[in-house]
Amino acid sequence: MNQNTKTSLLKRLVGFSHFIFACIAFTGIGFMYLNSNYGRGISWVKEEVFEQSPDFNKKVQGDITSIFDYIQYQEIFETNGEVDYNKVVLETSSGPDANVSYTLNDIILYAKSLGYYLDEADHYALKGSPENLTEEDKEQLYVLYRCYQSEEELTGPDQSFASLPDLTYEILRRFSSYYSIYSRLMSDFTNFYFRVAFYSNNDAIYEIHTNASEMSIESMMELGKYVYYAGDSTDLVVRTNFDSTFPSIPAMMAKNNPYNSNQNYIVIGLDTSYKANDDYAQAFQDYSSSRRSFINGIYLLAVGLTGCFLTLCFLLFASGHQSLGDKTVSLYPFDKIRTDFMLLLMAFVTWICIRFAAPFAAKLTHLVVSENYWVRANRIMAFSFLYFCGLLTFFSLLRRYKAETLWKNSFLYELTEALSESTFKFRLTVSFVVYVSGNVFLITLAAFLILQNEEQVLRSAPFIATMAAWIVGNLLVFYYLYCNSEQTDRLHEAIDRIASGETSYKVDTTKFSSLEAGLAEGLNRISDGLETALAEQVKGERLKADLITNVSHDIKTPLTSIINYVDLIKREHIEDPKIQKYLEVLDQKSQRLKTLTEDLVEASKASSGNMNLEITDIDIVELVQQTNGEFEEKYALRRLELVNTLPNEVIIIEADGRRLWRVLENLYNNAFKYALENTRVYVGVEDRGSEVVFSIKNVSASALNISPDELTERFVRGDVSRTTEGSGLGLSIAKDLTRLQGGTFTLTIDGDLFKAEVMFPIKN
Repeated sequence: MNQNTKTSLLKRLVGFSHFIFACIAFTGIGFMYLNSNYGRGISWVKEEVFEQSPDFNKKVQGDITSIFDYIQYQEIFETNGEVDYNKVVLETSSGPDANVSYTLNDIILYAKSLGYYLDEADHYALKGSPENLTEEDKEQLYVLYRCYQSEEELTGPDQSFASLPDLTYEILRRFSSYYSIYSRLMSDFTNFYFRVAFYSNNDAIYEIHTNASEMSIESMMELGKYVYYAGDSTDLVVRTNFDSTFPSIPAMMAKNNPYNSNQNYIVIGLDTSYKANDDYAQAFQDYSSSRRSFINGIYLLAVGLTGCFLTLCFLLFASGHQSLGDKTVSLYPFDKIRTDFMLLLMAFVTWICIRFAAPFAAKLTHLVVSENYWVRANRIMAFSFLYFCGLLTFFSLLRRYKAETLWKNSFLYELTEALSESTFKFRLTVSFVVYVSGNVFLITLAAFLILQNEEQVLRSAPFIATMAAWIVGNLLVFYYLYCNSEQTDRLHEAIDRIASGETSYKVDTTKFSSLEAGLAEGLNRISDGLETALAEQVKGERLKADLITNVSHDIKTPLTSIINYVDLIKREHIEDPKIQKYLEVLDQKSQRLKTLTEDLVEASKASSGNMNLEITDIDIVELVQQTNGEFEEKYALRRLELVNTLPNEVIIIEADGRRLWRVLENLYNNAFKYALENTRVYVGVEDRGSEVVFSIKNVSASALNISPDELTERFVRGDVSRTTEGSGLGLSIAKDLTRLQGGTFTLTIDGDLFKAEVMFPIKN
């Protein structure tokens, strides 16, 4: 026997084992589902006993009600504690001097003639019905007396007349209830004992109803479960060990009390050893059997689910492979059918199984399941067939997935391939037509099924399959739209990232399909073009920076010589005033040219980031105070008043002290050069929690018809007429130096008001 044959036999054995375990699991579900305690969870199995169950309390409450019903029936049907068949229970009149009285015996005999009888096997339940009524039977009689109604109740217009069969039925129905209660509670074979006592105010008259006259109150309370209610003129005493206090008892005691007195009591004792074979003993046995059945169901379900899980794991791994170590996938002829057609075929097969096979199998379960649980048994069988049909479909889909034919071997794949080669408009139109057609078909089919069987349609397999197909189809459409929107989101993200400056960003085209893949390729080509253009731009900027640096360096050498020679000439003490004036101009211009050259080099380094920073802790408040001291005398030359708003605290930031000083110096110099004379320059430091802001404001001497962004460009000056000696590099240098140190530089222009802000994070 070769390896492939062994593997095939092993898969069949495991598959059969899975079937057996599934049957065990469904059997366990049956034990739990076809159970009188179904729906109460699992806690009752561990924590509850029969005397704590809702059925027990309901039965006790029913018997308490039966006690007081029996007390009422005693008045109607008994005389001196015995059934009195000669007691008049009905009086009628059919005309003047035509009054007729009926005894209980008369009513019973007449009821027999009508076909009524008491079924002793069913607790004397009233059964039968009149088949043929004569005209005399149908005659409406005037009711003078009914044993079960008072005179006040007979005064109503709908109570005065009735036919003799109707009156007989009402009397016999109460007699049936009386006999049923008597047979259950008043016999010697009961576990339920009671005593109800009513006393007059002076205890001279009393009335006692009991089924255990020889037992004392204490004896009843020692049986197991008991309840004792005692009422007197001032208080109501309640003692019980039942889970319920039965709050209806006081009302029933008051209703049935023949005396205008609160001197009464009721005691009920229940023998929980269930020695007598009565309804309680039978209910206890049924409860115990239900409990065992439920526990067995839990065990079977656990074993079945565990076996199903283990065998399913093996089948998931081995399905489609000739041997366990073989990675190739072999498909059965059934797996080679188109996927979508196979799903429709299996849906039809599933419907056939649920519609015909499951009801036939359910009929077999009816042989061992009581009629009360037939509906549940039918559901279990239907779900079993649904599970196995679904399992066959699932493994076929699994083998197709392993062989990579799940999607490719379908009509929908061919349709989408055809649509992918078309335009967006064509794809949208065809998809919309297919979507609307499918919805119209399924909704029409569902409406047809509803019209065919309005009452049971929600439970019918065709309707469920139709609604499932409708829901799955719409979910697939949603999935397609979701995938399409996800691709659109990726394209938007790529556009945003490229637009924000990430020109090297590339879209993963493997995550796109059809026309969206072409858009992704186009974005990648745009990214490549922008990257090339940006590289050229960077190269040009680098050339300009190198040019500025080299030219500045070349100018610096002869300029230094000029400055030195001017200084040497000034030391010769030339007395000619005209030559002295020339020397002064030459000295000023050479110094300005030196400053401009240095600014050019620093601006180039700052903009390119080619600058070494020495970051230390700096008290910005102290630095601003020092800067104010440096510029106070200089500002006085142009009659500018320096107004400070500084906090009385130390605010530490991390920055390069020399570079930060250059930022402040450029801002102060900018205000000195361009502020309107005889005005104020406002300087402030503001602590904003995690950040500190230095600000300087002044009123410009010239109109500021320029944007803040333009002012920070190189060689741009607010003085358009260029009458001042500024180089147009101060604000640009300040902005670049601030950025290099991790700060934020902001300019604001409001009319002629100029405001600059430098923001740094505060060191914690």
